[in-house]
Amino acid sequence: MKKYVPEFDADALSVVFCQMDGNQMIAGAQNSVYLNMRTNELDVYRRVQHLDVIRPTIMRNIGTGIFNTDFYTLDAWREQPMYQNYYEALGLLHTVSIAYEIPFQTNLRLQFTYFKAIGSEFAQTLTKDEVEYLSIPFYYIWAQRWGIIDEETCQKWLNLMSGLNPTQLFLLRDLVARPRYSLPVTAEKFGINPRMVNHYYNQIYSGILGQLKTKYKVEGNASKMVDLAQAFHFLRFIGDYRLKR
Repeated sequence: MKKYVPEFDADALSVVFCQMDGNQMIAGAQNSVYLNMRTNELDVYRRVQHLDVIRPTIMRNIGTGIFNTDFYTLDAWREQPMYQNYYEALGLLHTVSIAYEIPFQTNLRLQFTYFKAIGSEFAQTLTKDEVEYLSIPFYYIWAQRWGIIDEETCQKWLNLMSGLNPTQLFLLRDLVARPRYSLPVTAEKFGINPRMVNHYYNQIYSGILGQLKTKYKVEGNASKMVDLAQAFHFLRFIGDYRLKR
């Protein structure tokens, strides 16, 4: 990730495929993996997760990168029970987490948390948009690795996303999340000219035209929008795009 966004240089990582309880906390895990952390990390975390006031927000806001500094300054975070009873012993301070839905399983999440060690922090220029953009492909890769989707489906979806820049990817997230598409609403949400919105969608459509097995016959530009919504339907599992923090 650091290759694409130099500011995104995490010191540790956890990926957890988990079940939520009614309070949006972790009730159990089907799979987990840790980089530069203890292998039994989830067991340790669950003993103190009642102190984690940020986790329910992460679980509710699907596909949104959430920093602990969205809630506290790092100095204030050091005073929180969750830091003192968990993160301090790990030597970890600054965090950003993102949780994704599991298709057709409302109480399951696949969650990534990136950590910076005590004495360092993520660059102030690192935004949630960059965290989300770089994490999305890994959501599908880990979903395939843990048997949530099959390898052929995963490869197909990754091929469709290949080469998309952040604006294009987030416009597609917005498209598949809306019950009804509105060019003016989308343009206003992203703060760009409606013509540019159409330009981005046309670019994407041209890029995937060869991968479309079935094209829909609808009058005018609507046909392209229907094709795009159908082709990228899988983006609905990563949640609607929210503006930068």
